[in-house]
Amino acid sequence: MDIIPAWDQLARSALEPNPFYESWALIPAVEQFKTTYPDAFILLVWADTAHSQLIGLFPLNYERTYHRCPACYCLNWQHLHAPLGTPLIHKQYVEPAFNALFTWLYQETDATVFSFKNIPLEGEFYRRLALFTQSKGYCVDAADTWERAFLHSKLATQQYLLSHHRKKKRKELVRLRRRLMEQGQVSFASLLPGEMSNIDQWVHDFLQLEQAGWKGLKGTALASKTHERQFAEQLIRGAAQNGQLMMLKMSVNDKPIAMKLNFLAATQGAYALKIAYDEQYAAYSPGVLMELENLRLTLDEGLFDWMDSCAIPNHPMINHLWAERRLMGNINISTSHLLSKPLIHTMRFIRNAYRHYKGM
Repeated sequence: MDIIPAWDQLARSALEPNPFYESWALIPAVEQFKTTYPDAFILLVWADTAHSQLIGLFPLNYERTYHRCPACYCLNWQHLHAPLGTPLIHKQYVEPAFNALFTWLYQETDATVFSFKNIPLEGEFYRRLALFTQSKGYCVDAADTWERAFLHSKLATQQYLLSHHRKKKRKELVRLRRRLMEQGQVSFASLLPGEMSNIDQWVHDFLQLEQAGWKGLKGTALASKTHERQFAEQLIRGAAQNGQLMMLKMSVNDKPIAMKLNFLAATQGAYALKIAYDEQYAAYSPGVLMELENLRLTLDEGLFDWMDSCAIPNHPMINHLWAERRLMGNINISTSHLLSKPLIHTMRFIRNAYRHYKGM
């Protein structure tokens, strides 16, 4: 049975978007990371036994420990390059999808705890999940909350910079660009949603640029390993074919020195997965200048309503450029296991005690 059409329709009707769980992104991830994550699988929820409509898609994984405690632990599956964990749930079938998930969890697994990791805590998914779990009497703990940069403004770029950056910072940005222009002809190029021109060259340039820098040395670049490079090539081409890719490039004398990789969701919004730059030009902050071009396209061209940075908390660069924040968190939920609720309560107590101790 070909589930791709139903999967794509679900993505277009989702309660909350997640491009990393759409078919063009998740299928290559499953194919390329199956050895790294041998216990990962996808739970599908259909509206009826005839499989007429897909109403829920939950990528899941099993782990053998929960906060170092030996326990069967079930959670949403994310690989290294998937910074969002919101499952795809049809907006008109939210409760049936949750019912199916937790019925399966309670009846078919021996999981002690279930978790959703990397979830926006101010979105519709978490609101509906909280209502559902409360109605069922489940124990829920929203742990490890943090904020990450989030771009959402009606202002034009220049007004945004005036409103959120001091004069000294704005002058520094102008100075950086002027100094870079002294090195040669500076040019910008973009591959916008729906465009496929020279896609192979775009993929090659980005992977090569990222691999040549510190991410390559650290092993977090998309081309660091053969299977990850194959995943990246499939991922980027799949996004382009679905009209959900946006790539930016800054060059000096036609040599790429900074590139940015963004994905659009099927419904709304964009997600900034990666940025790479030539470290020989580090003195000119090419990543910052690349982000300014991204800011212009987002705010002035109106390509999408908002962009999630997908960045770590307190990111040293993007947090200074974008003023808005998205609240994120990991959500732990009890199961039918006898030790489930005591374990969640114990871990919450230990976490709160540790935070109190650190704050003293």
